[in-house]
Amino acid sequence: MTGHPEGGIVFFSRHKAGPPQDGGGGSGDRAAVVVPRPVEEETAFLIPQTEWKQLVVRLDGLEALEARVRRLEADADAERAAVRAQTRSEMGEWADRVERRMRGIETRLRDTLAGFGPLGERVTELTARHEQADERVLALEGGAAVTRRLLDELGEVLDLVRGAQVEERTDLTREDFLVHYELAGRLKALYTQRLPDLIQPRLAAERPRDAVRRQAELIRRLCLALFGPAEDGGVGDPDLDELTRVTTDTGRVGLDQQHQRLLERVGAEASNLSRAMNESGYASRFDFSVAPGTVADPREHALWLSCEAGRPVAFVVCPAYRAADRRLLEPLVFTESGGEG
Repeated sequence: MTGHPEGGIVFFSRHKAGPPQDGGGGSGDRAAVVVPRPVEEETAFLIPQTEWKQLVVRLDGLEALEARVRRLEADADAERAAVRAQTRSEMGEWADRVERRMRGIETRLRDTLAGFGPLGERVTELTARHEQADERVLALEGGAAVTRRLLDELGEVLDLVRGAQVEERTDLTREDFLVHYELAGRLKALYTQRLPDLIQPRLAAERPRDAVRRQAELIRRLCLALFGPAEDGGVGDPDLDELTRVTTDTGRVGLDQQHQRLLERVGAEASNLSRAMNESGYASRFDFSVAPGTVADPREHALWLSCEAGRPVAFVVCPAYRAADRRLLEPLVFTESGGEG
């Protein structure tokens, strides 16, 4: 390779050249011609300077690429080694965690098995207590049956007493007076069954802390709306608008179909009772007059749910019913410290 005056690079290529050939045809009769040895010849190639520079640049790029490939291979080898080392470390930690967890499970299992002994004793104790409770329930059921029989007998005695009282009244016939007992029975059912059911949606909406007292207060307001004293002291007409306001908290509490029908039924029943009392021909009235602080006496008062005799009266829940100067239904009272229902 040498420089060229025109700015190129000259390459020389050596190659072997064959001997010159004889132009005549050969004959088998002629003597053999000795073939001389091939001679070497040189051929010159001229590469322009610009192409040579481009070739050099490409060769340099190939060398840089080769170096980069080697670096990448080295980095890959190092990364694979690091991953293998990390994997071995993580596998060791995982195995340690599994072993510790298995030991914990084994410990808890031993503790659980050890606790089966006291648990069996506890089950035996509870079984014995359950059997005792069954015996007490049977005894209570027997006592309740006896109590029901006594109440039935007392009811019969009370009917006899009432009949005797009617016979002693010369101004009343048996039929006249028994009508008032029937009205008193209907009134008691209204007090103790329908009014508590009617006020239940409002209680559910208010969710008071003392539900028993709040129920008694609301039923008192219902009774005042239905059986409040008339101006002449007799039985007045029920205030059905006030009945609706108390039941729905002035429209803030909605009623389902069942309670809406119950509201209408209570209003109709109160109206029928008031009309029947006024048409009986005898003076009838409702009596709310029990002074607060009066000692609750079962002979004079009916006690509200969970209230106790001997405690001071807080207020009258449902009024007494009197006809012909005779009390046919005691006032239903709520006492102080009545407790939860």
